Amino acid sequence: PVGCALYSMAESADNPPSAPRSPEPSPTGRRGFFGDALREMLAPVAGIIEKRLTPVLHVLETLPEEAQRMLHGGSNNGPRIGMDQPQLRSLELPLATSPRELPTRFTRPPGAMDPGAFEQVCSQCGQCVEACPAHAIQIDKHGLAAEGFPYIVARDQPCVLCESLACMKSCPSGALKLVQRFAIRMGTAEVDSLLCLRNAGEDCTLCLDVCPVNAEAGAAPALVINATTGRVRVRKNACIGCGLCESRCPTEPAAIIILPATPDMDIIVS
Repeated sequence: PVGCALYSMAESADNPPSAPRSPEPSPTGRRGFFGDALREMLAPVAGIIEKRLTPVLHVLETLPEEAQRMLHGGSNNGPRIGMDQPQLRSLELPLATSPRELPTRFTRPPGAMDPGAFEQVCSQCGQCVEACPAHAIQIDKHGLAAEGFPYIVARDQPCVLCESLACMKSCPSGALKLVQRFAIRMGTAEVDSLLCLRNAGEDCTLCLDVCPVNAEAGAAPALVINATTGRVRVRKNACIGCGLCESRCPTEPAAIIILPATPDMDIIVS
C-alpha cells in the first residue's frame, strides 16, 4: 500500500492537472447571438414587412379549413367528396374585396391631403367610411385594395358632395382637411369623345345634368358643350372630381372618367 501511494504521488507530479479550460460556446449560443444581430438589423423594416405579409398569412391560415370543407361537400356532416372528383365551387377567400374587384383607378375622399402625405397621416380608422351618407367611401381591412386606405370608385358609387361634409368632419387624424364644397379637388374628369354618344349623333347631356358644379347658381360650369364640335369639354379648374358624371354615363366603358388628383394636377381646359 505504501508503495502504491508513492507511485501515485510520483505519477501526479509527472502529470500535473491541466488548468481548467473555458467552455466553448454552444451552437445554441451562437445561433442566439446571430439571431439577436439579425433582429437588430431588420428592426427598421419589420413594420413594413409585417404589413405586407399579414394579408397573405391570413389567407394561408384559412386554406386548411377550406380544403376540409371541400372534402365534406361544404358541410361538417355532409358526404365526403373525393379529391380526384371535379369541384364545381371555387375556393372562397376571406377578403373584403375579391381579387377581380380590386380597383385599378380610384380617388381619395374629399379633402384628402396630397398623395404621399395622405398615406403618412391617415390612420386607416375607417371613421370617414362610417360617416359617409352616400356609402361612397370604402376601405379594405386586409390592405389589398388602395393599400388599405379609404378610397372611392366613382363608377360604383360617387361622392354626392353632401352639405354636411361628414367625412372631413369625422377624420381624427387630419388626413382629410375641412374645405368648402366647391374647393374640393379629388380629381378631374376626362372625356373620351370617341366613346361619347354625342360622337354618334345623339344629344346626350347626362354628365352635364348631374354635375353639382354645373347646378350651382352663379358658379362657372365644370362641363360644357363645345359650340363648334358639339363635344363635351372639361373645365379642370372647376371640376371637383366627385365622379357623378362617370357614374351616370350610359356607355360601357364610361366615356367620361375621373382621374385621381396628383400634386401637380394642371387646371387647363381639356
